[in-house]
Amino acid sequence: MGLMSLVKQLFLDEQELLSQGPGAITGRAITDTLFVSPGGTGVGGRTWATAFTNPADALDAASIDPNDCTLICIGPTATFYDINRTGDPTWAGNYEIIGTHRIWAPIRNNHATATSVMNFSGRASLRDMAIFTAGTMNGVSFSGNGWRIRNCGFNSTGLTGPAISVHIDGSAALTRGGIMEDVQFLGAVGFTTGIHNEQSTINEYRHVHIHECLVGVLVDGIDSDFNHFEHLDIGDSALGFDLDAGNEQHFTDISFHHNTRNVDDEVGDHTYVNIMGAFDIYTSPDNLVGIQINCGAAGVYGGDTELVAAALIDNPFRIVGQIYGPSANEWYTVRFSADAGVTFFDVDQFDANKKAGNSAPSGTEHIFNADTRISASDRSVTGGNNTVVWLLIQEI
Repeated sequence: MGLMSLVKQLFLDEQELLSQGPGAITGRAITDTLFVSPGGTGVGGRTWATAFTNPADALDAASIDPNDCTLICIGPTATFYDINRTGDPTWAGNYEIIGTHRIWAPIRNNHATATSVMNFSGRASLRDMAIFTAGTMNGVSFSGNGWRIRNCGFNSTGLTGPAISVHIDGSAALTRGGIMEDVQFLGAVGFTTGIHNEQSTINEYRHVHIHECLVGVLVDGIDSDFNHFEHLDIGDSALGFDLDAGNEQHFTDISFHHNTRNVDDEVGDHTYVNIMGAFDIYTSPDNLVGIQINCGAAGVYGGDTELVAAALIDNPFRIVGQIYGPSANEWYTVRFSADAGVTFFDVDQFDANKKAGNSAPSGTEHIFNADTRISASDRSVTGGNNTVVWLLIQEI
């Protein structure tokens, strides 16, 4: 196919998509399309000319049939859209709601008795819009499966009391399968919870920036399991992650900076990979005595010796190095365990003539959950010679 023919075919393909309506472009199975614009007449809402002037009016007009899905296109505005509904305005249909840019379609709820901006009990997807809250108002909540938030911003700098920007609410019935991607949160340090993942499982949070919040991400609910957090930046907040309940969260490529505390974990069975930040390193025990590891017979490991008690460290942590004080000049092997000697996350061999060793964990980086017990055992060439050890610990 020649270049001109290819260009012509691409043009025809685009025209075919446009003829099928905006739903074809989004890739969703759209059964109806409504428009919102400050310049619309508010009559019918099925063209830009007749567009609703308030997103709430479009949501009210949309079908609540569980077999339908309404695309709501929100045009740019020079000011903001006001939901202007009392209490917690909730819609039960299936919606694909699309703005034009996260700062071109800001949405508020300025009604005097409002306590949130928008809530969705059906299936809902938000894209390219901004949600602003003030006072003690919550932002957006989802209590259905498969929610989506993409390319959005949440600004709660005007809060004067505790509030949640995004609530994934499975308190009535467990939810699952949501995705948050390319989303920014700017909060009030004393009041904002950026994301509350409550009783919701197998959700994905990717490329999320959270700044100046009381809590960046709160996870609770006994069944809030297997949620994935990838490429998050959390800074200038009182607490990054508050993990109160739910098992096996996955944290990958997380950046912390200028937080009072990064992680408060009450569960302790999560997976951490590539966690970044300016984390201090200290020596444990903080004395000149160390902890003696007993050696077995020649070439035989001695018994398991506790180095870090199970409830000693209240944050996720790394062991970034070891310092040794051997009792004889010969070769030693020291192995370290996080499960009382069943398996070993690091094995360090050294010549005692050096009197000291310093190493990072071998193989895959180990980031241990809060309250993990660390122990060690050692062996030497002739046996019966003990080693004193200090750990270099970096808490997250």
